[in-house]
Amino acid sequence: MSTVVGVVFNAGGQVVPCESDGIELAWNDRVICRSARGLEYGRVVVPNRRPTKEELGQQLRSVVRRATAEDDATRRAQRERAELAVRGFRRRVREQGLPVKVHTGDTLFDGSRVTVTFGADDRIDLRAVAQDVGRELGVRVEARQVGPREGARLTGGFGMCGDRLCCTRFPAHENPITLRMAKEQDLPMNPGRITGLCGRLRCCLAFEHPVYRSFRDRAPAVGRQVETPHGRGVVRAFKVPEDGVLVRVDGHDRDLLVKLDELG
Repeated sequence: MSTVVGVVFNAGGQVVPCESDGIELAWNDRVICRSARGLEYGRVVVPNRRPTKEELGQQLRSVVRRATAEDDATRRAQRERAELAVRGFRRRVREQGLPVKVHTGDTLFDGSRVTVTFGADDRIDLRAVAQDVGRELGVRVEARQVGPREGARLTGGFGMCGDRLCCTRFPAHENPITLRMAKEQDLPMNPGRITGLCGRLRCCLAFEHPVYRSFRDRAPAVGRQVETPHGRGVVRAFKVPEDGVLVRVDGHDRDLLVKLDELG
């Protein structure tokens, strides 16, 4: 094995290590990779690096080549075809009155298969619907049921911050999202504040948690006396985004923002 790169194959997806086969690749390069499923179109998010010990013993996907302008055009056409499959799925679900929410469709780069994802409260078999849509479009169609978090990532939208959902903008985080993350970020345990559109804990809790954890490892505790450029005082609160703390300095009638690297 030469070097590996990290590739995502859909927005917000997992970062998959792929053998680069000697090709020098940079962040955001588009590539064609080979997997057990066939050829796939992906985007590089981690440039060339040495494989880990675990990766040395695995059968990794491999980068076949950089994607060309023709590949990009092919991918756009494939997405349009996948959208036709989604529309056919939704029409049949409505006609049959099924309690299903159809999310999106995707296809392998070789065009051999279209996968339509959907959500439902209970397990449901939609293979018959997939076969009907496949016969209509002349392509193999598969139905894949996903959970609420995956459904939100595939559908997209805007969060309470007013920005695009983190799960659609960034590669998937590796750690599970827990209430402890919210507590360590001093967030109120209000479901409306810590849950996303999917009804699960918000992905930004996991994305931002390392910053808060690093800050707490370096910051003095609230109530501790510290030396600052303005004099001696007591830490009153944390200001994590500013990488500082609020300090009530002796002789002052208000709290002062002091950077951590300015504390004595």
